[in-house]
Amino acid sequence: MKRSLLLALGLLASPSPVSAPLFGIPNYAAPSAFGTPATFLAASYGRGLNDASGKLDAYSAAIGRSGLGNRFTILGGVGMIDAAETEYTFGGAVSADLLQPASATQVSVQGGVGYLGVDVLGETLSTLHFTIGVALKYNIPGPTATVTPWVMPRANITRMSLSGVSSTETDFGASAGFGLTLPNGFGAHSAIDLLAADENTWTVGVGIHYVMP
Repeated sequence: MKRSLLLALGLLASPSPVSAPLFGIPNYAAPSAFGTPATFLAASYGRGLNDASGKLDAYSAAIGRSGLGNRFTILGGVGMIDAAETEYTFGGAVSADLLQPASATQVSVQGGVGYLGVDVLGETLSTLHFTIGVALKYNIPGPTATVTPWVMPRANITRMSLSGVSSTETDFGASAGFGLTLPNGFGAHSAIDLLAADENTWTVGVGIHYVMP
């Protein structure tokens, strides 16, 4: 099986600033605490840009906490793909900061998993999506807003199963974006994502979030 099979049979049959590795949504870098642990809520919209992406609309909601043990961020999310039939995707991610917690520049190792199951001619096409990435983030505080640009190359492992037959594919991916957060905790985020597989897949996303101590 190839990723094109997932798009043709799966999707068509059917952060930050954050998103777990949910189908149809860019892979966001999980937010770092930058010295101030916080709980965050986010709602995101994703859109495929080319034929390999399916050009489908997706929506997601996520919740998480940064600054656990001063270095860790954990989050989970759920998404909805607007195809011929609405399909749902679930996922989660964990991030570990490698530099000093209060540093304005942060390097993080991030791992995540996402799931999508769709009906294909009475059988369930189950897809697990594993990501392992390294995110570089920079926190720019200001009197009116804090801006955090980031970039995250990653390894992308996809395992698909249908009627007892399974296949695993490993590809390279990368995403980049930024988050903007106001002093009251409200903000917006955006990202673009490339999955370099047999057919390159481009996805773009935007959303809103709320950060609280």
